[in-house]
Amino acid sequence: MREKRVSKKENVFVASRFVLPEHREMYLRAKEEEQKYVPPELDQEQLGAMSELIWQGFQANNLLKLTYFDGREPRHLSAHVIHIDQAARRLKLKTGDGFHWLSFACLLQVELASGF
Repeated sequence: MREKRVSKKENVFVASRFVLPEHREMYLRAKEEEQKYVPPELDQEQLGAMSELIWQGFQANNLLKLTYFDGREPRHLSAHVIHIDQAARRLKLKTGDGFHWLSFACLLQVELASGF
């Protein structure tokens, strides 16, 4: 069998694959940033439908399933709306483990929880 001879050009290429730990960390952070969840932008029709469901849920004391963006990923919460603060643009919600304030700007989706 013949041995494959490695040219100097190939050796330089192999050596250039060496990566410093700092560069590897930087690369991994950049890859992580690429994979971050970006919330969708909602149009006026979607915002109006969510507002209507929130208002109906508030008036009838219905349990709502809210999907919101927490800054990193979408989260789900089942709650009753107990106060709508239009000035601060937020909702006060009552869940099984207490009360929560949620900004309107974080909302992604609102549904009646009875469908689940």
